[in-house]
Amino acid sequence: MTADQGVPLAETLDNRQKWLLLGSLMTCLFVGALDQTVVSTATPRILADLGGFGLLSWLFTSYMLTSTVIIPLVGKLGDIYGRKLFLIGGVFIFMVSSAACGAAPNMPVLIWMRAVQGLGGGMIFASVFATMGDLFSPAERGKYIGLFTGMFSLASILGPAFGGFLTDNLSWRWVFYVNIPVSLVAMPAIYFNLPAKARTGRPKLDFLGAALLSASSVMALLALVWAGDKYAWSSAQIIGLLAGSVAVLAVFIWQEARHPEPILPLHLFRNRVFLMSNLIVFTFGVGVFGAFQFLGIYVQTALDASATTSGVISTPQSLGVLVTSIVGGQVITRTGHYKWQTFFGTVLIAIALGMLTQLSLATKLWHISAIMVLLGLGFGLVLPTMSLVVQNAVSYQYIGVASSSSQFFRQIGSVLGIAVFGAILSNTYHSEFEDRFGPDDRAAVGPVITQQLDDPTVKLNEKQYAAIEQQVLSLDGGEDILKRAETAQGESVVQAVRNIHTAAFGAAILCALFAVLMHELPLRRTIQGGPPGQAPQGATATGGPVTVDGAPGAPGK
Repeated sequence: MTADQGVPLAETLDNRQKWLLLGSLMTCLFVGALDQTVVSTATPRILADLGGFGLLSWLFTSYMLTSTVIIPLVGKLGDIYGRKLFLIGGVFIFMVSSAACGAAPNMPVLIWMRAVQGLGGGMIFASVFATMGDLFSPAERGKYIGLFTGMFSLASILGPAFGGFLTDNLSWRWVFYVNIPVSLVAMPAIYFNLPAKARTGRPKLDFLGAALLSASSVMALLALVWAGDKYAWSSAQIIGLLAGSVAVLAVFIWQEARHPEPILPLHLFRNRVFLMSNLIVFTFGVGVFGAFQFLGIYVQTALDASATTSGVISTPQSLGVLVTSIVGGQVITRTGHYKWQTFFGTVLIAIALGMLTQLSLATKLWHISAIMVLLGLGFGLVLPTMSLVVQNAVSYQYIGVASSSSQFFRQIGSVLGIAVFGAILSNTYHSEFEDRFGPDDRAAVGPVITQQLDDPTVKLNEKQYAAIEQQVLSLDGGEDILKRAETAQGESVVQAVRNIHTAAFGAAILCALFAVLMHELPLRRTIQGGPPGQAPQGATATGGPVTVDGAPGAPGK
C-alpha cells in the first residue's frame, strides 16, 4: 500500500485504518521499551557471569549512543521517504541483534551487540512518534500520546518483574531472547497497516552532518567515561577529547547552516518553544534517566534482594506513569494547556529524587516502591507532554525532524548521564571501599581477594563468592573479616547511589526552572502544512493560521 503523493497520511486513512496503525505502532514501541526495562534488572547477574564491572556504563551507553546517532538521520529520512521502511528495518535489526546479545560469550561482545541493537531501537523510536504526528493534529494528539506512553508503561510494568523472573529461573540471556517473538509480530503488523510513501526526486542528504554529530558525541562520551578512572580530569587525553568534541560540534553547526537538507535545521532553535522543550528533555535525560539505571545495583547488592524483587519494586513507577500519562493527555486535549502540567511533573520528580538521596542499608523495599510511584507520576506528566509540545511548535514539514530532535536530546542527555553517573558509582565505590575495608584486613586476605571484593556484584556470582568465603573463613578471625568486607561493600554502594541521586535532584530542579520559562503556544486543531518534505500549504488552525517564532512563514523569514 502506497500513500498518495502530496496528501498527508491522516487524509488517506479512515478511522478504522488509523486505529489498526496505532495498534501496530504501539507494538513496535512495546518492543523497544521492553528491552530497556528488562536489561537493567538483569545487569548485576550479567556482570557476575561475564565480569567487567569497569565496563558497566558501556552496557547502557553503547545502546544509547548508537540509538542517539541514528535518530536525527532517521527523522530526516522519514520526512522525505516515509516511515514504513525505517520502522520495519528498525524492528528487524533489533530482533537479530537481540539474538546476538543473548548468545554473547563475554562483556565486549555483548557491548558491541548492544550497540547494533541501539541502531534498531533508534530507528523504531524516531519513526513511531513522528508517525503519530502524521495521523493527528496537536489538539487531538495529547490523548493518543497518553496511549503510547501507556504502552511504554505496560512494558515497563511487565519488563522488570519479567526480566527478574527470567534471570532467576532461566538465565539473563533470556531477557534478550524475549524480544524475538514480539518483533516477529510487529514487523508484519507494520507492513500491512502503514502505507509506503511514493518517492520523488533525489534530495541531497546531509550524511556529513550526521557523521560530524556522531563524532562529537563519541568523543564527549569517551571523555566522560574515562575521566577520573582511566585518566585524570586534567590529563591531555581528557582535555583533548573534550576540545575535539567542541571543535567537531562547531564544524557540524557550520555544515548545518550551509546544507540545503540539514539533519537538524538550525533555524528551528530560534523557536523559543522548540529550544526550551529540548533543554528540558536533555536535562531530564542527564539527571533522571541516567540515575535510574543504577538503582538495581543498590537493591541487589546493598539490600541483597533478588533480581525478581528488584524488578517488582520498580513496577509502581510504571503504574504511576500509566495513570498520569493517560489522564494528563486527556487534560491537555480538553484544555489546550500544558505548561504548568510540565512544571508540576518536574516538581514531583525532584521530590522523589530528594527522597532517594536518603537511601541506606536499613531502607525498606516498600519505601523504595513508594518513592517509585511518585517518580512515575512525574514521568507521566513530563515526557508525553514534551513530544506534543515540540511537534506543535513547528510546521508539518518538520514534524519528523522535530520528533527526532526531542528523542535525540533526551538520548544524548541519557548517554551523558549514564557515563557521568557510572563514573560516580565506580569512583565513589572504590574510594569508599578502600576507606572502610582497612589496610589490616586487606593485608590479611591478600591483593587478589581484595580486588575481587572491590566489586559489589561479586556476591551475585554464587560459585565465585563461595570460593572467596571459603578462603577468608580459613584465616584467623576470618568470620569477622568477612562481615567487615560485606558491610564495607554495602555502605560503599549506598554512598555511591546517594551521590548519584543528589546530582539527579539538581537536574530535576533545573528542569522545573526551564518549565517555568517555557512559552505556551495554542494547540493547532489541524495538521499544518503539506506532507513531510514539502513546503507548507498554508493549512490553518481553528480561528486562523498559526505561526511561531522560528517556523517557516513566521515574520522575518
